[in-house]
Amino acid sequence: MGISDRDGYTVMRLRGELDLASVDRFEQTAGTTEIVYGPRMLVDLTELSFIDSVGLGALARLHRRLVRGGGALTVVVPPGKIDRIFHYSGLKQAMDIRQPPE
Repeated sequence: MGISDRDGYTVMRLRGELDLASVDRFEQTAGTTEIVYGPRMLVDLTELSFIDSVGLGALARLHRRLVRGGGALTVVVPPGKIDRIFHYSGLKQAMDIRQPPE
C-alpha cells in the first residue's frame, strides 16, 4: 500500500487483495491517513487483483465517513473483473468511481 498526495487528495494505492485477510490493515491505514492528511482521498485499485464483499464494505464505510466529514472519496477501478464487481454491487452508482487514465 502506497500513500502520496495529488491535487489536494491523499492517494492510497492498493496492491494484491482487499479481503478479509487484509481489510483491517486497510481500514487502519485509511483512518490514520484521514486524521493526518484530511478527508479527501483517492483510492487507486489499478494494481488490485481481488476484492471481496468485506473489501467493498470497507470502501463503502470509508466513503460514508469521509462524506459525513465534508470530504470526498474517489476510487480508481481498472476495467475488467474488479469494475464488474463494483457494477454488480451497486457501488459504481453510489460512489465516485473512475477509470484509470490511459
